[in-house]
Amino acid sequence: MSRAWPVITLPLVAVLASTGCDRREVAPAGDLPPAYTRDKILDPKLAEVARALTAWAGEKVQARAVFSRVEVLSPAPTLLPYGIGTYQKQLRLPVILTTGPGWRDLAGDDREALAARAFQELSRLLDSSASAAAVQATLTIQTPQGLELCWINELEPGRKLLHGEVE
Repeated sequence: MSRAWPVITLPLVAVLASTGCDRREVAPAGDLPPAYTRDKILDPKLAEVARALTAWAGEKVQARAVFSRVEVLSPAPTLLPYGIGTYQKQLRLPVILTTGPGWRDLAGDDREALAARAFQELSRLLDSSASAAAVQATLTIQTPQGLELCWINELEPGRKLLHGEVE
């Protein structure tokens, strides 16, 4: 009897293992909602702001190839200093502009003015959108190699915006 047990059990176990526990149909990937949405802008008004800013920067690309790439990231909470040891949490729309070949052709003052104008355009687009009004602008300009030239959360008169460039 002890020798018959493996002879009978092995084929039974093999049949059960080959059929699996549950063979349900798997839904196609297109029918499922995204699992992680932190990398997508779900608010239609913010998505429109992203498209408008990309179009605005695209005009700069076509005119002088000033920017080679525009990245509009999903809104992210940011902590900003607000007094000593106190921080204020703000929802911000981060935008990264990567400089193009035409960036080098601009004078230093023109680069500063273009950085300020890009931040003002982003802020204007956010202010004009009803649901996006609660979201503040954050603009980063970087080189194609990843060197950060500026990070703007607000414009302050007389403050230099661009840093780290080699003339």
